[in-house]
Amino acid sequence: MIIFYGKITGIHGLKGEVEVAFLDKDYFASLPVLNKDIPIIINNQTFTILNVKKKNKAFVLALKDIDDIEQAKAFIGSDIFIDSSLLPQLDDDTFYEAELIGYEIIDLDNNLYGKIVDVYSLPSNYVLEIKLAENDEIVSIPFVHAYFGKSDKIKKTIQIIQKPIFDDD
Repeated sequence: MIIFYGKITGIHGLKGEVEVAFLDKDYFASLPVLNKDIPIIINNQTFTILNVKKKNKAFVLALKDIDDIEQAKAFIGSDIFIDSSLLPQLDDDTFYEAELIGYEIIDLDNNLYGKIVDVYSLPSNYVLEIKLAENDEIVSIPFVHAYFGKSDKIKKTIQIIQKPIFDDD
């Protein structure tokens, strides 16, 4: 599965290195820093990482076949994607936040409750933004055991065991 990793926000130096930042650092906190020789996808092209450096709140990547400032400038604003199979495997109850996007939320009777469209982090826990199947509304529900039960990484489903009550403002 190909997942979003970050965005190229600028260039670094004259040799074609690019700066990579996360739109929301907490959102991607569980994703590891990419290493040398890892392939990444930018604008449907695959590039191999030659070097990674930390720069303030961003990272600087040197990419194979991008070796001058003009080539690098063309990628500013582009999204970076990675194949999730390159990430370390997690146990069945642990997720990379980015991989949760698109998971279906099912109720105890296996009926579709909604689909995860975004994930964000609060100091106490993660919150799932779910597009409800019944009316396409987006609701935010804390990703905690009080609301969610079993997950299935193969079927990409998470069971909701307690449906929150929302005000009809």
